[in-house]
Amino acid sequence: MNSTPAMLFAFFLIPTLPAAAEICTATFTTETEADHGNLPSGTTLNGSISYQPVDPMRMGNETVSYLVSGTMRVEAADGSYVAGRLQAIHVTRTPHFADYASFDASDVTGNLGTVEAYEDPMLVTLFAPRGSLTTFDLPRDSAGWQAYSRRRVFQVHTPDTMWTLPGRISDFSMACD
Repeated sequence: MNSTPAMLFAFFLIPTLPAAAEICTATFTTETEADHGNLPSGTTLNGSISYQPVDPMRMGNETVSYLVSGTMRVEAADGSYVAGRLQAIHVTRTPHFADYASFDASDVTGNLGTVEAYEDPMLVTLFAPRGSLTTFDLPRDSAGWQAYSRRRVFQVHTPDTMWTLPGRISDFSMACD
C-alpha cells in the first residue's frame, strides 16, 4: 500500500506558523460585567496580549492548540491589573456550537480592583459563526481576526472559582512583526 497520498494530505492539514522570529501583539478593551473588588460592573479595562507561536498540536479533528510564549494583561484606569503567562492558543472549528480561538494564560497574578488572589486560567475567547473557519491558521493581522467577531469575551477566576470576572471585548486589534 502506498502511503504517500495519505502523508501529503496530512501535511496540508498542519497549520502554518508565522515566521520563527515573529511576535504578535493584540490590544483590546473590555467592560466588566460584574463588580470586582472596588471596581464596579461596567468598568473599562485595557488589555494586551503578546506572543510568539512555538508549536501547533492537533487535538482531535476539531481543535489545534498552539503552544506559545507570551503574556496577557488587563489594566484599570487606577493602575491595578491582572496578568498571566500566555501558554496556548486553541483554535476550534466545530459544526456543533461555534468556531473560536481561545487565548489561555496561567500563573495569573495582580491587584485588579484590590483583589490579589487569582486562579488559572485567564482567558480571551473570540467566537466565529459555526462552520465559518476554513483553516486552523492563526491570523496575523486585525483583518484576519475579523472572522472571530461574533462574540468576544474576557474572563479571569478568583480562588472561589464560582466568582469570575467576565467582560465583553471591543476594539480588538492584532499585528505580527
